[in-house]
Amino acid sequence: MNYKKYVSSALVAVLLFSSTLRGEALIDSDIATQEKTGQPFASYWYPNELLNWNPNNDKDAKFNVGTVELQERTDGEELKDSQDDDAKVISLAIANKTTSSTPSQGKDDFEGYNFSYWQYIDTLVAWGGSAAEGLILPPSADLIDAAHTNGVPVLGTVFFPPLEYGGKYEWMEEFLQKNPDGSFPMADKLLEVADYYNFDGWFINQETGGRGSEHVKPELAKLMKEFLKYLQDKKPKEMEVIWYDSMIDDGRVFWQNRLNEYNKNFLGDNKNKLSDGMFLNFWWTDEKYSIVDPENADKRIPYTVTGKELKESADLAKSMKRDPYDLYAGVDVQANGYNTKIKWDYLFPEGKDANTSLGLYCPSWTYDSSKTFEEFLEKENRFWVNESGDPRNESTENWKGVSNNFVEKSPVTSLPFVTNFSMGNGKFFNVDGKQVSSEKWNHRGMMDVLPTYRWVIDNKNNNLSADLDYTESYYGGNSISLQGKLVKGGNTNIKLYASEVDITNNSEISVMYKENGGNAKIKLELTFDEDDKKVLDLNTTKEGDWTKASTSLKQFKGKELTEISLIVDGQSNTDSYKLNLGQLAITDKNKGTKLSKISNLNVEDFKIVDNYYGNVRLTWDKAKGDISHYEIYKENIDGNRTLVGSTPSNAFYIKDIERNLELDSTTKFVVTPVSNVFDSSSKYEASVSVAWDKLEKPQANFEASSSIITPGEKITLSDKSVAGEKIKWIVEGSNEGELEGKTADFSFAKPGVYTIKQIVSNPAGETENIKEDAIVVSSQAEGGLVNLALNKEAKANAQVNDNEAAKFTVDGDIKSKWCAFGGEGNWIEIDLGKENILKELRISHAEAGGEARSLNTSDYTIEVSNDGENWREIQNIKGNVDAISKDDLKFELARYVRLKINKSEQGLGGATRLYEIEVLGLNTDKLTVLDNREALSKLKETVSNIEEEYKKLDFSNVDTNKVEEFNNNFDKVKSILDIVEVEKEEIEKAEKYVIGLFDELKQLITE
Repeated sequence: MNYKKYVSSALVAVLLFSSTLRGEALIDSDIATQEKTGQPFASYWYPNELLNWNPNNDKDAKFNVGTVELQERTDGEELKDSQDDDAKVISLAIANKTTSSTPSQGKDDFEGYNFSYWQYIDTLVAWGGSAAEGLILPPSADLIDAAHTNGVPVLGTVFFPPLEYGGKYEWMEEFLQKNPDGSFPMADKLLEVADYYNFDGWFINQETGGRGSEHVKPELAKLMKEFLKYLQDKKPKEMEVIWYDSMIDDGRVFWQNRLNEYNKNFLGDNKNKLSDGMFLNFWWTDEKYSIVDPENADKRIPYTVTGKELKESADLAKSMKRDPYDLYAGVDVQANGYNTKIKWDYLFPEGKDANTSLGLYCPSWTYDSSKTFEEFLEKENRFWVNESGDPRNESTENWKGVSNNFVEKSPVTSLPFVTNFSMGNGKFFNVDGKQVSSEKWNHRGMMDVLPTYRWVIDNKNNNLSADLDYTESYYGGNSISLQGKLVKGGNTNIKLYASEVDITNNSEISVMYKENGGNAKIKLELTFDEDDKKVLDLNTTKEGDWTKASTSLKQFKGKELTEISLIVDGQSNTDSYKLNLGQLAITDKNKGTKLSKISNLNVEDFKIVDNYYGNVRLTWDKAKGDISHYEIYKENIDGNRTLVGSTPSNAFYIKDIERNLELDSTTKFVVTPVSNVFDSSSKYEASVSVAWDKLEKPQANFEASSSIITPGEKITLSDKSVAGEKIKWIVEGSNEGELEGKTADFSFAKPGVYTIKQIVSNPAGETENIKEDAIVVSSQAEGGLVNLALNKEAKANAQVNDNEAAKFTVDGDIKSKWCAFGGEGNWIEIDLGKENILKELRISHAEAGGEARSLNTSDYTIEVSNDGENWREIQNIKGNVDAISKDDLKFELARYVRLKINKSEQGLGGATRLYEIEVLGLNTDKLTVLDNREALSKLKETVSNIEEEYKKLDFSNVDTNKVEEFNNNFDKVKSILDIVEVEKEEIEKAEKYVIGLFDELKQLITE
């Protein structure tokens, strides 16, 4: 089987491997993390695990519930003739990087797949699942809430991997088990999970099997159809079950790339519906592929694509009384994104309606292929819209953006409507324009509705551009900025939202804005009913601070608001005019906010880590009334508060709270409800406190910027202690000697090997941390440590294929890897070309390459050799969890380095994945300060002994010339101690020489 072709054509999201079914609903590394930190994880299961799942016994379950209800949507204005309002878009996105280890509700980091082009998709599938972690993956809570806020249903994934990648027929048999009464327990569990977690259905991807006669499993195909029918009959009407074009009627996995006689029964007709939609495989846009031979299960027939396959699929669907737009023509963009070559006219024939809907596989390429969040945002805009950001623009030849063919949809269908334009992440957090946290954060559940039209600007003489601004925020972590130049007599019209809301006598519209670099009149253009456009002047004049400008809409009572645009009208003296939009709100000014006090605020778990960090699980009853979300604060001793999180859920995990350095300490948390118009009041909040264990002495630790430097070069020591208050550093032999502070810079006048003493104290006491021989100072260290393994020869015992060979661990590219089957016993060997001094082995494991943390190598042995035959063990590592491990090679002299894998993954999976191996060292076979160290130490001792004995002797009767001659020669020998970098043989010779001279001198005393 052609491996490359196979992978590119099947929905194998993450090629993971496993040989043993897990017995727990979390893999070992997640269990260990949770036991230590209390972190709630998004769920993932094997079939039997889900069968035994009960939310009452799952301590993470309540943290995984999406609380935002699915919003209704309306179609926006058709901005171009090619846009279709009947065809749909389904997105299969790797929204969370891994199946395991995904926090339930965001993370304390800025970056993530914060998808915001919801207006162009109709369903989101939280794509994932793996043989090594779990096959059944519901969406995480933050993803559910983000999708629902924007009116998009979100589905979980059921993934049965191909046999080649760890799939097992046993898993299918467990999944499809049937009770005597005809019920399917797993179907009931899928319904239970979706109902409890509040998401909208499942995408079922059954790829376990093959093409030959040995893989014909008609009994499994029959059971799968019965399972799907049972699911259809029991599920709520609005729930979606989407089937992937993989299994055919005889039970084989054989992608048809269309709807035909072999797979149509998994869709079903209108009287016997099995699936709500089918995702067709990708090859409909290729020139050739193979099709099933109905007469011979072991044979494939070449097929030349005609371009009519999607039209024929649509016709077949219609003959089955099914909507052709329940078929999704799959486009695989995981590898190349908007550079993917697609024959779009097969799907969108010119001048005609689309044949089917569109299915996008891994549009999360925009994030996975980006080095920065800014690059991700640029690629998102290019993918979903086009280069100019205007869906009306057709400047690109192949990929015009999804907006080219699909009408924007908007969830602005009821009042009140308030948006702060939040992307659900930030580098700080503001509330009402004031910073309440300076920490990075990412919680997609806090995402707002972004403008329907991104970024459609009608300019008249002006030159303004619109973008997201992560430096300014009214609420959350970002705003929208308009920047450029205002020209007298011109105005800029930026289309914001499509809507479908009825205006009342009390309706009011407001904008929270901040203006710099000039004054402009800010107006709103509102479109009512058909094409009735009205311009409202907001009378904005203030510059610098966040300012609210509002106006009544009572004159439009009874009308339906269908579109909202912003007009900037004015003049600026420079090109640096900037307008930030922090909030847009349409509310009923006479309607009071309905809130209730937080009740039953409870600390479910308080994990103390290293006596200094605390992790807290908080839960509370849902507040009644018009709740948008909750703000969670840590209240300091002085009464000031710091935001530690915000969530629409009534369960939240707080990580890495630092204790006060007192012998006895408590920490107070306050939960505040925020209404759907962003009002809050202290009378509705509740508080709870946690008590820490008695303070212990610090755990002292530090990190050096380098382990080897040249004389005169600075080295920075950084404190990494836990619970330390005062830090003192003592480095004898350094130019500085003794310093205080969290960091300290030391330098050394002469070569040598130096010891570092760190003294860390807090009210509980003092801890000394002495690292012998921590710093090597040598003139041979010019340029520092280098990667001696780069582009050297590497060989291994096995590999998956030629594209994942051993050589890819030394190519300097973190995107390539060595991969080999097996849970243990694999090895890789690197020939450095010659003997060198080796200091550190740096290994980039699976997580460093973008794979699951659970796939990081757990146990391994490091060996070195000078001849490639005789090996000596340097390190035996057990329990590694790091994405990039760093292991000390202790300045060994060696030519070969070998890594032996003793446990390839955190769980029981069976494959080694190493993306890069770096052998850091010096390009020399001898480091003088280490090679001569013993001889130098011995000489120092000899010199000291001679000096002591010399003082006790009487040389009055000895010829003064002889004494002076000895002293001169003795000084020359002692100077070696200051020079330091002297060959060992020279030191030994000098020591022997001075001992002989001294013996001769002593002999003269007795004569």
